[in-house]
Amino acid sequence: MEAVKQKRRYFHQLLIRLGEERHKEIIVESEFGVTSTSQLNEEQVDRLIRAAESRLSRQGRLLKESRSKEQKHLKNWRNKCLLVLNERGIVATPKDWSAINNELSKKQYQWVMPDNGIINRKGLFAFRTVDDLKILFKQLCAIRDNEKKAAIKIKDLTLKN
Repeated sequence: MEAVKQKRRYFHQLLIRLGEERHKEIIVESEFGVTSTSQLNEEQVDRLIRAAESRLSRQGRLLKESRSKEQKHLKNWRNKCLLVLNERGIVATPKDWSAINNELSKKQYQWVMPDNGIINRKGLFAFRTVDDLKILFKQLCAIRDNEKKAAIKIKDLTLKN
C-alpha cells in the first residue's frame, strides 16, 4: 500500500515537471475512467508513470534540439564575423586569440556590446546572442569596406604621382 502512495506522489511530481498538474484529473479520467489516482491499483499507476516519463523525455529531447540549433546559429554568425576580420588581416590562431580580442576591445565596437559601458575583454564570445552578432557583423563589414575604399584612394594617388 505504501508503494502505491509513493508511486502516486512520483506521478504527481512528473506532472509538475511537465507543467500538467492541473490536468491530472483529465489524464486519469481519460485513461481509466476515474477522477482520482487513489482509485487506481499499482499497475495502473505504473502505466501513468511510464506515459509521463515518456512525455518528459520527449520534451527534454525537443529542448536539447532547440538549444543545439541555437548554438549552431551562434557559431555560424561568429564564423562570419571571423571571416570579415580575417579579410582585414586580423587573424586568430587556435592558441592565440589576442589579435581578435584586442580589435574587439576598441571603442568603435563598444556600442554594439549588449551591456553598454562595459569594455569587451572576452573578444568574440562577449556577443552572446545572434542579434548582437548580426550588429557586429554589419559593423565589421562597414569598417572593412571603408578600409578598402581608403586603400583604393591611396593607390590611385600614388599612381598619379
